[in-house]
Amino acid sequence: MPPPFIYINGYPGVGKLTIAKLLSNRIENSKVVDNHLLIDPVASVFDRSMNEYQPLRKLVRTNILYSIAASTSTKDVTWIFTDQQSSSAQGSSAAQDYQNAATAKKSRFISVILNCGLDENIKRLRESGRGGSVNTKLTNVAILRSIRENEDLYSFGGKDELQLDVSNLSAPQAVDLILDHLGTTQKIFVC
Repeated sequence: MPPPFIYINGYPGVGKLTIAKLLSNRIENSKVVDNHLLIDPVASVFDRSMNEYQPLRKLVRTNILYSIAASTSTKDVTWIFTDQQSSSAQGSSAAQDYQNAATAKKSRFISVILNCGLDENIKRLRESGRGGSVNTKLTNVAILRSIRENEDLYSFGGKDELQLDVSNLSAPQAVDLILDHLGTTQKIFVC
């Protein structure tokens, strides 16, 4: 079986990319695809409020995912994706694009949902180096509050999903729990 697709879903600022990068350091031959690699090119063309934004997001996302799924040159890569999708119809569809690509590649699909308390989330959202002119990462606390009040995180459910409250966990501790969930019997792990 090809290496897994690991899909990390969580609210903005929860620590998805930090954890994904550390996880990649612990898994041989792995690559991280941050959701902003897919968002930022689209946002440079269309504002999020424009009608063309979501269709272009889907086009970019599905083309990249299916290129990965069909690739023979990256067949031995463990893919680690970060995302923030809700259980709305649009969010569910976007999240399922990742699972569909894993299925097309015949890879195990591992869903990791990261969450933390609101106060901790706000603290992390305000950390220096986040967002600004570098990328479109959310830094607006009012928008974060609205997202958390109005959207729940999409959940695939099942035995391959791990839900982690990272409020009181360091990123390395979260990575250890993810690796435990994956099962350390696989040969892809480095100590």
